[in-house]
Amino acid sequence: MQLPRIATASLSVAVLIASISPTLRAQVWVNAGQDLALPAGHQLARLAGSAGNLSPLDFWVADGDGVTENRLLQWNDLTGLTVVGPLQNSSGRVYGWPSDFELVRGEVFGIETFDRKLYKLDGATGLCTDVGPALSYTRLFGLAYDYAADRLYAVDNKSRKILEVDRSTAVATVVTTLPSQFSDVRGLACRSGEGKLWFCDDATETVQRLDLATLAVEHMLDLNDGPDAKVDELEFYEGQLFCVYRTYDVLTNVWSAQLAHIDVDDEVATPYGPVISDASAHSMVIHSLPETLLWVQVSGPPATIARPGDLDSPVTLSDAGQYVFELRAQHFRRVVVSDRVTLRLPPQPAPPKQRGSGSPGAGPTK
Repeated sequence: MQLPRIATASLSVAVLIASISPTLRAQVWVNAGQDLALPAGHQLARLAGSAGNLSPLDFWVADGDGVTENRLLQWNDLTGLTVVGPLQNSSGRVYGWPSDFELVRGEVFGIETFDRKLYKLDGATGLCTDVGPALSYTRLFGLAYDYAADRLYAVDNKSRKILEVDRSTAVATVVTTLPSQFSDVRGLACRSGEGKLWFCDDATETVQRLDLATLAVEHMLDLNDGPDAKVDELEFYEGQLFCVYRTYDVLTNVWSAQLAHIDVDDEVATPYGPVISDASAHSMVIHSLPETLLWVQVSGPPATIARPGDLDSPVTLSDAGQYVFELRAQHFRRVVVSDRVTLRLPPQPAPPKQRGSGSPGAGPTK
């Protein structure tokens, strides 16, 4: 898999150093339009749907670089880039190496490498509330939460130890020590119910998967991110694997970061969302992703939808009959909401019978 290079000048955003308040969002809706009876013989029709309240792309990374050093960077499609912080605890101690964030049942937990602290993060202010005393491990990277098992995991980059961390006391228990070739593990992720822990390793530039029952490690894919780029964090969202990767520009001395969706089966990484300059993103948490819109045929004779991903699309009908099409808003394979429309194409009327002309040469009769 080849990760694309980040162009640091490809995004211009207004940066707000402010706090944000969470708001309740209206429900996503789609409307497939009105049912339609077509004239006989009209095999070219039009699907004209509408949609509203689609979710924005909403994610956080940290920390910044340069003018945003030690701060939390929040991207939302509706509000742009918001810079919060600095990240600090109640005593004013700045947490300058936030190695990961993890959303755990409505709360965002973070791990601080310099101070070896697990904390709860207030995204509106950047306040980091410590959980328990400092851990004994000196290079804590990455967090992952297994929702089904209700377990929080971390990794110590220096000792290669996978840890289970009690999120009320910060007491860490060793799960296993990873093989020696994985000497720069940076990101962790759990897919709920799988019983396995995914991790990315910059030394081998690979993504691996640890079976938490057998402790066997399985190679999943190659990253090939290159010498001036790092994949620092992994996260599953709606069962799909995402990473945040950062690229260093030697000319400007600036790190830039971007989300990417990793197709595990095809080993393809697709950039997702904007490039954020001045971001040395060690950590990431995703709050929402936009739904995709898709037309599908539900029933009827064969039909061809010209642009299935557009709200407005021509459709070619093959024969007379009743056609049902569905407009879906979905997150990957999960349908969030849908609506249906019916098109009816009547058969062509039979041609009129021609009247006979009688015998040749016969004239009119009384």
